[in-house]
Amino acid sequence: MKIAVFYENIMEGVTKEGLEEEKVLEELAGLGMELVYISYEALEERKDFLLPLFSKLGLKVEGLHWAFDFGQSPEAESYRKAVDLAKEAGAGSLLIVPGMISEEKKGDRERIRNNMKAALSKAVRYGEERGIAVCMEDYDSMEAPYHCVEELEWFLEQVSGLRCCFDTGNFVVCHEDELEAFHRLRSRICTLHLKDRAMTKGNPGDGQVVCADGAVMYPASVGGGCMKIAEILQELKKDGYAGNVVVELFDYAQTLAGLKQSVAWVKELL
Repeated sequence: MKIAVFYENIMEGVTKEGLEEEKVLEELAGLGMELVYISYEALEERKDFLLPLFSKLGLKVEGLHWAFDFGQSPEAESYRKAVDLAKEAGAGSLLIVPGMISEEKKGDRERIRNNMKAALSKAVRYGEERGIAVCMEDYDSMEAPYHCVEELEWFLEQVSGLRCCFDTGNFVVCHEDELEAFHRLRSRICTLHLKDRAMTKGNPGDGQVVCADGAVMYPASVGGGCMKIAEILQELKKDGYAGNVVVELFDYAQTLAGLKQSVAWVKELL
């Protein structure tokens, strides 16, 4: 297993502290980061700068992620340029967030969800042609019709070839046990987002996620919260998992310190 870090988290820390991007990437690489996980938009905008920079530092692109609105536009083929960029960057996967269903559109839920399914099927087929695994995650919003195990499984079963990007911290919105979810989904996993959650706020300025029942959880550095990440990593090692793990730390006030702690913790565990 190799360790990747969300590029958007890195740049949030760089901006907050007024540091040089290259030096921060180099420091994280020294702690054990070998890959970068990045959005389509961020890479496309600065591709000619970022790809040579990553290469210079010995870093590779783990995967790309991008949000779509397939529920309303199932005919859209914008996924093609995302798959193509993933291929160009040497990434192994593209995470697709296919859209949301707002409260006012819940009455049209089945049509919207089937639109998502149709567009995802096309994206998966194109990804297979290009050697890119198209995947979905358990998204931590009640507007996502894939925020719990059952709903994510529906897409995985309905869309042949669709893979799972397993996020350790997102099943919490429905208070589902992340280790039990892992056991149900493990055969379909192609990459993991390591996200930890805590019951109490660790830093002034930390964000929060509101669960389905109104309970609130806070971000934590990986290994610093209550998610069963160590147990999941141990299971992966037993499985001989050949994929990567991605440190994710959104809404955490001490971003760079949290990323460094997270990478060091994961590196020691692996």
